[in-house]
Amino acid sequence: MKQIEIERKITKSKNISLTVYQNGRVVLKHPAKISKIQLENFIAEKQNWILNKLQKIPKDIPKKLKFENGETTHIFGEIVKIYLNDKKISYDPGNGFYIKKEKNEILRQKKAKHYLKSLLFSKIEPLVQKFESNLKTKVNKISIRTMRSLWGSCNSKNDISINLSLVHCPDYIIEYIILHEISHTIEHNHSQKFWNIVKSQNPNFKIAEKWLKQYGKNYIYYLN
Repeated sequence: MKQIEIERKITKSKNISLTVYQNGRVVLKHPAKISKIQLENFIAEKQNWILNKLQKIPKDIPKKLKFENGETTHIFGEIVKIYLNDKKISYDPGNGFYIKKEKNEILRQKKAKHYLKSLLFSKIEPLVQKFESNLKTKVNKISIRTMRSLWGSCNSKNDISINLSLVHCPDYIIEYIILHEISHTIEHNHSQKFWNIVKSQNPNFKIAEKWLKQYGKNYIYYLN
């Protein structure tokens, strides 16, 4: 099992569990007070199961972004190369994503994600204001976070959550997702009335839907 990288997470649950995600992440969850031998035996028992799950993963799904020197990713639909340097973190369209070297990998990733979150927020804030005005509605709260399967969500309080992975997508996809979720502040379902609201602001919204179905999986997994 040495060739398989297994992430470990301590949980409050009394049970041990393994999850293989669509982007190839293998996560072992376990309580804090458990012996190393128990964990190793559990992994050994699940070896064939893990390999079987990994073999079924589509080959075109990207690995989790680690923000390492030389990695490539997408920012607002454009291919971007990552460079580590001693200066502050910055994004220069057409040239690269510059990330400051940190003491450890976890801190570097945390700061990089925080920066991407600020980039995405600056992109979606005017879109939210536009659609609020056009549709005469109001978003109560906007949050950006990593999500494994959803691009966005809207609850009954009109709080909207946006997937941080949207930062990788082209502008017209970002605009569509924002429109989609703001439309849910009026219709909390996918009825014909809901789609009519979406269509009133974007008559060609099905182009974005098609892109998401065809290419979305290649973008949503970068940060998860």
